[in-house]
Amino acid sequence: MSFERQMSAGIERREDSDGSDHRRLRRTLRATAAVSLSEVEWIRRTRATGTVLRPRVSVVDGYVAGYTAQWRDAHSARLGPAITDLEVGAGLHLPDLRDGWEDDAHAAADAQTEWKLPRSVAPSPRETAVSADTELWTYALAEARGFNETLAVVPSMDRSTWRWAAGRVAGVLALWSWRIEPDALGAFAVAAHEVGKSALAAGSRARPHIFRPPAPDLEQTAFVLAQLCREVHDPPTESDLVGALITSIAAIIKAHRGRGEVARASSIYATAVGPLKWMEHDIRTTVPTSVIGCHLRLGHASPSQPS
Repeated sequence: MSFERQMSAGIERREDSDGSDHRRLRRTLRATAAVSLSEVEWIRRTRATGTVLRPRVSVVDGYVAGYTAQWRDAHSARLGPAITDLEVGAGLHLPDLRDGWEDDAHAAADAQTEWKLPRSVAPSPRETAVSADTELWTYALAEARGFNETLAVVPSMDRSTWRWAAGRVAGVLALWSWRIEPDALGAFAVAAHEVGKSALAAGSRARPHIFRPPAPDLEQTAFVLAQLCREVHDPPTESDLVGALITSIAAIIKAHRGRGEVARASSIYATAVGPLKWMEHDIRTTVPTSVIGCHLRLGHASPSQPS
């Protein structure tokens, strides 16, 4: 059995015994990692969801080497079981998460401070900016389509790139789940969980050469899903964005099949593609809701392009 299959089997056993709390927690960690540009931003975003996030500190040098996390129910405030980053799965271990962020000494120092003294580092403007501009859906769709164009030329045997891509897609799906699904059992959450299994490997967050800037990497798509008011809808564009993510998933499935990993490919197709196709249809037929509540909270609409 491959390392990835052993890791996946271990995760499934824990979820079978401990219920859906693990899935909710993993959805949260994956979503906040997808939108965060630094470790300190990820810490703040994760804690802002109500998740209890504590550092695991090295007894040798006091450096934060890992974390323990507990999902918190937003309605009852009930805490789920505490699990370490060693248990949530490769790709979400703290060292793996760090692979996805720029190696910056100042940012690393800020993160160490924020771990030990919560809210001691001021949030960046991108974390607090909320928009009511429907045009942001168009930006998100354009980037997802550009991402797919790059993905289309990646060879099936380039496992590291496909693992990275699966992690990016799973993170965006997790963010969308956070927007509209109350638990980790909805179509987006289940798809994020299934696609995320293809990223269960150390180093899966390290950016491949082909996706270095200015190549689209779903960063803007993630930002829109995280910072756009939940009341703001553009059903045709949202539906097209779901379709673009299905195209990404189809490419991941094709790569698995190209490597002879038929069972993995079939599992993703059955669990993710079908339900998301229903979502693609349902979103297109949704009547846009009023954004009055969003405007009242903002005080004014923020039409700026994501940055």
